[in-house]
Amino acid sequence: MKSAPICVMAACLGGSILWLPDTGRCTALSYCDISSGTRFSSSREDAQNAGLRTISGIVLDPSGAAIAGADVILFSGDGKELSRITSDQDGSFQFEKLAAGAYKIQAQAAGFRDTIVELKLGSRTASPLRVVLPIAEQNEVVNVAGSDVSLVVTTDVSENQNANNLDRSALDRVPVFDRDYISMLSRFLDDSTIGTNGVSLIVNGIEANGPGVTPSAVQEVRINQNPYSARFARPGRARLEIITKGGTPAYHGSVNFLFRDAVFDARNTFAAGKPPEQRQFYEGSLTGPIGESKKTSFLLSLEWDKDNNQAAVVATGPNNVAINENVPQAMRHFFGSGRVFHDFNDKDHFWIGYSFEHQSNNNVGAGGNVLPEAATNTRFLEHEINVSYRHIFSPKWVNQLQFLVGHFDVPTFSLNENPQIVVSGFFTGGGAQADARRTEYHFDGTEFLTYVNGNHQLLFGVDIPDISRRGMDDFTNMAGTYTFASLADFQANKPGTFLVQKGNGHVVFLERVLSGFIEDTIRLKPNLSVSLGLRYYWQNYFHDYPNNLAPRFGFAWAPTKNSKTIVRGGAGVFYDRSGPRPIADLLHFNGVNLLRFILSNPQNPPFLFSYPVTPAQLAGAPTSVVVLDPRLRIPYTVQYSMGIERQVTAKSTFSATYIGSRGIDLFRSRDINAPPPPNFAARPNPNLGQERQIESGGYQKSNSLELTFRGRPSRFFAGQVQYTLGKTYNNTSGITYFPGNSYFAAADWARSDSDRRHKFDLLGSTEIAKYFSIGAALSLYSGKPVNVTTGADDNHDGIYNDRPILPAAFARNTMHGPGLINLDLNVEHDFLFVKGKKEGPALTVGLNAFNVLNHQNDATYVGVLSSVYFGKAVSALPPRRMQLNLQFKF
Repeated sequence: MKSAPICVMAACLGGSILWLPDTGRCTALSYCDISSGTRFSSSREDAQNAGLRTISGIVLDPSGAAIAGADVILFSGDGKELSRITSDQDGSFQFEKLAAGAYKIQAQAAGFRDTIVELKLGSRTASPLRVVLPIAEQNEVVNVAGSDVSLVVTTDVSENQNANNLDRSALDRVPVFDRDYISMLSRFLDDSTIGTNGVSLIVNGIEANGPGVTPSAVQEVRINQNPYSARFARPGRARLEIITKGGTPAYHGSVNFLFRDAVFDARNTFAAGKPPEQRQFYEGSLTGPIGESKKTSFLLSLEWDKDNNQAAVVATGPNNVAINENVPQAMRHFFGSGRVFHDFNDKDHFWIGYSFEHQSNNNVGAGGNVLPEAATNTRFLEHEINVSYRHIFSPKWVNQLQFLVGHFDVPTFSLNENPQIVVSGFFTGGGAQADARRTEYHFDGTEFLTYVNGNHQLLFGVDIPDISRRGMDDFTNMAGTYTFASLADFQANKPGTFLVQKGNGHVVFLERVLSGFIEDTIRLKPNLSVSLGLRYYWQNYFHDYPNNLAPRFGFAWAPTKNSKTIVRGGAGVFYDRSGPRPIADLLHFNGVNLLRFILSNPQNPPFLFSYPVTPAQLAGAPTSVVVLDPRLRIPYTVQYSMGIERQVTAKSTFSATYIGSRGIDLFRSRDINAPPPPNFAARPNPNLGQERQIESGGYQKSNSLELTFRGRPSRFFAGQVQYTLGKTYNNTSGITYFPGNSYFAAADWARSDSDRRHKFDLLGSTEIAKYFSIGAALSLYSGKPVNVTTGADDNHDGIYNDRPILPAAFARNTMHGPGLINLDLNVEHDFLFVKGKKEGPALTVGLNAFNVLNHQNDATYVGVLSSVYFGKAVSALPPRRMQLNLQFKF
């Protein structure tokens, strides 16, 4: 047998591990993978009781697309042909009424290598196979050995066992609030690795703003799969990958209804009584053929939901009177998506889709110390077109082209036009002064080639994360914002600062982000694989620096050929990107377009301005500007890891991984015209106000130990458990962060805003016979730090982040914030419309409980030293909530 070029081929009880070059990884194709967790149907149980079993599965190409019309042959263990069928339009196949014993499944399709899966049917039902056919080479067949006891750990570089993957079956069983898979899986992301532009969402291989489909049309969600892949801009725990469903030759669908009402929920600790809240969610997807052709199919998905939520305000008002009230925060959302798929005779695959989304949110921002009058209303509108085309040039070459074009419009409206009043640590009132509008026409895409030869898999191509024409309308602070250091100052009409903007708030610009990548994954020995990659990064507006090269490296090594222990490691450089907001600031606040004025009062009379400010007091104020440090370069992170993976049982693994990272030249802002110490009396350049310089002078150091258990240790449980002991220090919190003292930025070296010492997550499910299944999600976190400030602008730079210096100097982030204890549960049962046929029409009734223990999880503590709430919380995460889920599948 000639071995496969990249992956160690293995199997476990009806599954295998096969090559998937479109994702740059090998995929675990069995229920020993944590993401499988197939529910055993009553029909299969009946067959098992009768001594008969079923082998089923799906045939996929290297891009993950289904191969229709593939020949699937069933052999006995001694090689005798028993049956031959053809895969359906969705690539599915099934052999029924099989006795226990050894079998072989051979899948054949033109342009692909024949693949043989060897398996042994034992006393348990086999999980559906996913057979991925690699690109063909002359006279080569891939054999995948399997039995009841098989290896799960492999020396494939992409098959790291500390990844977090959930497929469709697992997503249906675990508790998911509002069917929001992105938020649910985000617990496994690492805040210290997330870049300036936020979490990197990868949908079907390209960066996107959203999944592009409704929840029931999502096939799989992945985090930290192949963390050092050159295909992606960010490391594994900074990106979330989504694979969506394709079309099918027969009609299949899912209709979902979700309902919550506050009458069944616990009361929020900070709420004024128990407010009337209700959530309704309607969602579904339908897939099937178009006409009589088996080569053309469609996928339609729709969602409409409304949420009548309320926020709790806890503040001390202008008259020193406690305020505790509930604020309605209504949300309305619609999403629709349609896609058409077509398979050509030469095995090329094409699909095109369109999606539309609209959402409205009212009273955004109210809650905690923010009064209802300072809230905003927001709207979101987006159109998007997605295109994908896979072409097979030859048995060794595959080309994949994917891109999307879209437009969105996001206006924000203040509830009133009054100036904003901020009393540090007491209340924020007046108006929101947050009127703005963002519009965008964007293009994202990637095209890459996969070449397979011998023990090499070469992947190279072009990635365009963003080319966008952006409109940024900034009408904030047109009436101004007054900030008071204390309630006494407010009552004495003594503002510390006044910020107001005048002029043209409209700018339009073209943002361009371009990348290229190349990666070679090499099987050096049967027990050793390595990957060598290089990614290139470029973006405009930030000096257009052209030399951003990011090398990547990974390896996996086993002490022996069939070892149950794997040593895995890697390292890589990952460049950040600014995102559009800093670019808009540079264009807005250039001293000409949008003029920003910041007035600062001294601690003692005579005061420079009053409340309200007069035109004469504002007339002589110099404008503030935003500039780019001439020495600035694009920040980057160096991440490295080393770990050991061990197969614990036939279907479960344990891994221990050390992960270190260093953030170099990180973004921050600094006022280079701030009043100098020790008196902080006047700005060096009196003709300018605040001169915000965007620079790359930050640094971050992070170390963590990650312990992960995943799989199916018994037939009663499938899931994953992860504990992380970590420590992250830095001297910046991002591109908009100002140090407490712009002349001594190094003093801000401390725990990062996102630092958690301990982090424990469990996500899994179990089945109680054939009656019902239980899914659970448990999170136990230590707290993030809180920065202690005086509440005043002591150094007169217009920024309220000054830390106390008496009786002792406070370092940044010295207060320990609140931890988190949260347990979610899902209990559900399937009602079959056709007895004994799980794949037929079925109604699933589920009851979810979120924060089952009703533990008070405070959001954070107030860090303003002069506040009556100092060291206390004024808001918390939701209390226990109940959710009814109804799902009809056919």
